[in-house]
Amino acid sequence: MISLHEIAFSNRDFWAGFMATSFPTALEEETDMSLTELIIENGMCDTSWWDHFTKYYDGVLEKSDGYVDDPEILIYELAPAQTLKIEFHPGDTVYFINDKQIACTGGHYNIQVIPFKELWNPIINKQIFLLLLPLAVIDNSDKGKATQIISNVLQEIFDKRLCSQYADCIVNGLISE
Repeated sequence: MISLHEIAFSNRDFWAGFMATSFPTALEEETDMSLTELIIENGMCDTSWWDHFTKYYDGVLEKSDGYVDDPEILIYELAPAQTLKIEFHPGDTVYFINDKQIACTGGHYNIQVIPFKELWNPIINKQIFLLLLPLAVIDNSDKGKATQIISNVLQEIFDKRLCSQYADCIVNGLISE
C-alpha cells in the first residue's frame, strides 16, 4: 500500500505516469495528440518507473487484461464514512468508494462520474484532486475555469509552459456531451 506522502508532487515519475495513463479521452484538438503522446513527446514520463510501479511485464495485457493480483493501492479517508481506494494496475486504474467500484480508466473505461464542481473544493488535498480528476465531468460553461484550476495544480509537477496545454487537453476529454 502506498501513502500520499510517497506520491508527493516531488515524485514527478509517479505523476507523469499517472497523468499519461489516466485520461483515456484527453485529446489536444490542434495537434490531434492524446495526453499520453504529449507527455511522452515532452520527455516528461519515465515509462520504466511507471512499469515497475504498476508491476507491468511483457504479456500482462494478453495474459490478464492488464490486471495483477497484488496491485499498488492507495487508501484515503474522504469523509468519516467514505473511504477511497485506488488500485494501480498495468492496464487500468480502478477506483472504489467503500469497496464498491465506481470507475476505471483502462481499456473499458468508466469515467465522468463526479461533477467537476463537486470535485474542486479549495480545502481538498491537491493530490486527491488530481487522483480523482480522471473521474470528473465538466460542463461546457465551466471549461475556462476548469482549465485554469487544473493548469494551476499541474504547475506543482510540470514546467509551467506545459501546464495550460495539458490542462486544455484534459478538459477537452472531460467535457460533458
